[in-house]
Amino acid sequence: MEFILFVIYLSIYVGLVATTFYILSFLSDRKKTKEFLSDDELPFVSIIIPAYNEENSIAKTIEDILKSNYPSERFEILVVDDGSKDKTFEIAKKYESEKIKVFHKENGGKGSALNLGIKKAKGEIILTLDADTFASPESMKNMIRYFKNEKVVSVTPAMVLDKPKTILQRVQQIEYLMGLFLRKAFASLDAIYIAPGAFSAYRKSFFEKYGGYEEGNITEDLELALRIQSKGYITENCPDAPVYTVAPSKFKPLMIQRRRWYYGLIKNTWNYRHILGRKYGDLGVFVLPIAGISILLSVFVTVYFFFKTLFNVYSEILFLRSVNFYFGNVLNFNFYVVERFLFLFFSNPIIIFVLIFMIVMFFYLHYASKKVGRSSGLVINILLFFFLFALLFGFWWVVSIFYAIFYKKIRWR
Repeated sequence: MEFILFVIYLSIYVGLVATTFYILSFLSDRKKTKEFLSDDELPFVSIIIPAYNEENSIAKTIEDILKSNYPSERFEILVVDDGSKDKTFEIAKKYESEKIKVFHKENGGKGSALNLGIKKAKGEIILTLDADTFASPESMKNMIRYFKNEKVVSVTPAMVLDKPKTILQRVQQIEYLMGLFLRKAFASLDAIYIAPGAFSAYRKSFFEKYGGYEEGNITEDLELALRIQSKGYITENCPDAPVYTVAPSKFKPLMIQRRRWYYGLIKNTWNYRHILGRKYGDLGVFVLPIAGISILLSVFVTVYFFFKTLFNVYSEILFLRSVNFYFGNVLNFNFYVVERFLFLFFSNPIIIFVLIFMIVMFFYLHYASKKVGRSSGLVINILLFFFLFALLFGFWWVVSIFYAIFYKKIRWR
C-alpha cells in the first residue's frame, strides 16, 4: 500500500513539475522577438495530398486549399492516389490543371505516396495535407513565414477537431486543444518531437539531403520529426494556423488509431534513443524523459484506480445488502450514492492536486480556443474529458505496450 501511495504522489509531483515548466517556457517564448518572411519573400510551395479511399472528402480538401490567401502563383497542388478502390482518383482528376497535378500509384502506404509527391514537387517548401483535413485560408501563409530562420526545417499547425458531435469526439476535442498549447511550449524549447502529418510544412532540401519518408513506418510523420531533431534542426509551431481534422466517432476506430500512434511512438523513440541526453538540450534532458515517465505512471495509476473503484463498488453493494438496503427505491439509492461520492471526493487529499490540474487545464484551453476561434460546448466537453480521458488513455497505452512487447504487427487499418 505504501508503494502505491508513493507512485501516486510521485505522478502528482512529476505532473506539477512538468506543468509549471511548460507554462514558464510558454510565457518566456512570448517575449522572444522572431523574424518572419514578408509577402515578397514567400517561397514556392508544393502541397502534397496523399489519398486512399477518400472519395467523400477529396473534393472539399482541394477546394479548401484553393481558398488559401497564399499567393496563387506561388503554390501547386499534387494529389497522389495510393491505389484507392473507390472513386478518389476520378474525382481528383476532374480538378487537374496546370496548378493541380493528379498521380496514381499502386497501394504502398502513405509514406510511399508522399515520397512520390516529393519527387514530383517543384516547391522549395513541401506541405503535406491529409485528404480529410481542412485548413483555414490564412493557415498556410502564417506557417510559411516561420522559414525566415534558416535552421527551421519544419513548421507545425494548430490541429483541432472539425465539429465534434459524439462523446468520444468531444473528449478528443479537449485533448487536441491541450495539445495546441503544449506544442507551442515544446517549440519554445526547440523540443517538438511529433509533427502532425495532416498539415505540416518542411524544407525540400532536408528530404534531398537525408531522404524522404520512411516507407512502411506506421507513424512516418513521427519518425520524420525525430529525425529532424536528431540532425540538429528546428521544428517550429504556428498557433495562428488552424487546421481542422475529422476524428473517429466510435470506440473501435479510435482504438485502432491510438494503438497505431502509441505503438509507433514506442518504436520510433526506441530507434532514436540516442537523442536522450544533454547533447539534445531540453528535448533529451527533460521533454522526452518526462513524457516516458508520465506515460508509465499514468498507466499504473489508471489501472490501479480502475480496479480499486470496481472493488469499492462491489464492497458497497455487499454492505448495503448486509443492512437490507432496499434497492427498489431508486431515489434513496441515488441520494446515498451522491452523499458517498461527495464524502469520498472531498476527503481525499489527492483531489486538491486534481483541482489544481483542472485550473491549469482551463488556462491551456483558454489559450487554445482563443487561437482557433472555437469555444462552443467547452464546459460540457471538459467535464467529459475529465471523467473519461484518463481511463481511455491508460487503456490505449496498456494495449499498445502489449503489442510492442510481444511484437504484434500494427497496420494502418
